[in-house]
Amino acid sequence: MPGNAHDANALRQSDLFKRAHLLPKGIKTIGGKDTNLLIVGDPAYPLLDWLIKGYSNSSRLSPEQESFNTYISSVRVGVEITFGLLKSRWRVLLKRSDFHFTFAPTMIATCCALHNFCQNEEDQASNSWLEKACDRAINFHQPNQPVNLQCSSCGSSTREALTTYLATTFPLRTGHLH
Repeated sequence: MPGNAHDANALRQSDLFKRAHLLPKGIKTIGGKDTNLLIVGDPAYPLLDWLIKGYSNSSRLSPEQESFNTYISSVRVGVEITFGLLKSRWRVLLKRSDFHFTFAPTMIATCCALHNFCQNEEDQASNSWLEKACDRAINFHQPNQPVNLQCSSCGSSTREALTTYLATTFPLRTGHLH
């Protein structure tokens, strides 16, 4: 999708969204609820059976919910660092593409494969590359448009079960990691 499309709208029109029922099922019982493998998303995405996100920031969050948000944020930070490295090494991912958008998945998959190869060979990305990638990313804000969250309750029981599981299994954590 074009760069000015909201993340949630891009997701809804993606093959991932259309074929989510084909995602691998790795059922594990968490907090008494059978739970499949989950994709962790940021607040822009809807809460779905296969896509988990933190609770909306509110003064009414319980300590357990705040802790859940901190755990989710720590997962997302690792992913964001990885994407930052990927974009810093393959700058074609940072700019408007001059090729037809249908080629984008192949180009992105190629960059990911090459990135993984470089990581396996311990070829480190340059800090100056990372700085340039961060500077460029600041210029591309998400559009401010409402998102259709009609499925937002689909994953709420899974999120509640995970919240309870984390709260009873691990120490409560506070402070978001952004």
